[in-house]
Amino acid sequence: MPLPLVERSEEEIAQIIRKRVEAIKDVGGYHQLSVRMTGKRVYIEMHVLLESNLRFEDAHKISSEIEREVKSVVPNARVTIHTEPRGGSREGIWRLVKETAEGVPSSRGVHNIHVQEIDGKLCVDLHLEVSANMTVKRAHDVSDQVEKKIKEANPNISEIIIHVESAQRRISRELTGVETGLESYIEHVAERFPEIKRVHGIEVRKVGDTLHVVLRCNLDPNINMKKAHEISNSLEREIRSAYPRIARIDVHEEPA
Repeated sequence: MPLPLVERSEEEIAQIIRKRVEAIKDVGGYHQLSVRMTGKRVYIEMHVLLESNLRFEDAHKISSEIEREVKSVVPNARVTIHTEPRGGSREGIWRLVKETAEGVPSSRGVHNIHVQEIDGKLCVDLHLEVSANMTVKRAHDVSDQVEKKIKEANPNISEIIIHVESAQRRISRELTGVETGLESYIEHVAERFPEIKRVHGIEVRKVGDTLHVVLRCNLDPNINMKKAHEISNSLEREIRSAYPRIARIDVHEEPA
């Protein structure tokens, strides 16, 4: 007799979800499946790979189907699905490496990520930030975990070189005096892209001396996944060029 959900571990729940997701048509893969239990609430997040020529509206429907499957396993879960175009572009690998490394507990962020292809295999070099108060042994353990998670996310990555650095204490608090101007600029830049119908839910946070921006972007539902991804990347570059202090931008793409 199977164990009740409340008696299952996070990894057991993740295994069930993996089987459900793998059975869904048009899902070309996934990575960064995270299951976190806090009290009675379960938080589930994952990145799903879809064909790049798939219509954005259809991609959103698949995302909704995945969410329904997850909630059939964990009814009270808060589910976040990120869809990405399937492919091996260096830009996509760069994003995968960054997001995977920053998702490892005790990681304070990564920078200077370099991706090279040697003899058909991918090699990654990156700088990993950890707390200045962390012991050398603990920092080594975090580095090993980052390497393991990246290789699990993309088995084609054969070599990973990690340079560990100490980071200033992260400060997670809302900024004062910056949000209004930055939000207005983001809305202004978004108008340059006819496929973007609306940007909203903009949040700006300070992390040490840098900024972290989260926003929701409503796109033309008839464009394909590849085009949607290109627009998001272009929007990010425009914002970063005007605000160099922004270390991270998370764009949640949604059909208009």
